[in-house]
Amino acid sequence: MKTFRCLAVLIILLSVVSTKASALEITLTEQQVNDMLQVGFPVRQSYQGIDLTFSDPKVSIQGSLNNITIKSVIVAQQNDQKLRAIASAQGQVNYNPKQQVIEIIKPSLLEFSILDNSIEQSEQAVSALKQAIGQQLPMIFLLDVKQLNQFLPGLQPKNIALRGSTLVINF
Repeated sequence: MKTFRCLAVLIILLSVVSTKASALEITLTEQQVNDMLQVGFPVRQSYQGIDLTFSDPKVSIQGSLNNITIKSVIVAQQNDQKLRAIASAQGQVNYNPKQQVIEIIKPSLLEFSILDNSIEQSEQAVSALKQAIGQQLPMIFLLDVKQLNQFLPGLQPKNIALRGSTLVINF
């Protein structure tokens, strides 16, 4: 499976790499970013006795607004009870050189919609989540640059930009 993931990343990279006068530029479409995101999903976390699973991430890039939006399905499970929702968050793209990741910084929750809910007495938790709409969330991981370094060793992004509906990485 890991070989398949590496091969998928290599194919995506080869299809988007362009050189410009000693600089290297990688342009990723929304679909390519979504394909790369699938490698890291689903994400599972535990919070106050509730198991959370984030899946099916979808990115939307609005370069003219310098914003990126990520939508994900969230399943909260407690014992045999589940709540399934969809949420969207929007923020700006940033490169974190220490962790070597491209991330969405200062994301804010745009929407939170419950798809189905079998968790008893969930009103307070649902109300708290809905009140978080418009509030700032923690940083959201987008892409692991270490994956790119497998194929382009030693290169670190110098600039990350959103152009139209693409993510452009300059090395």
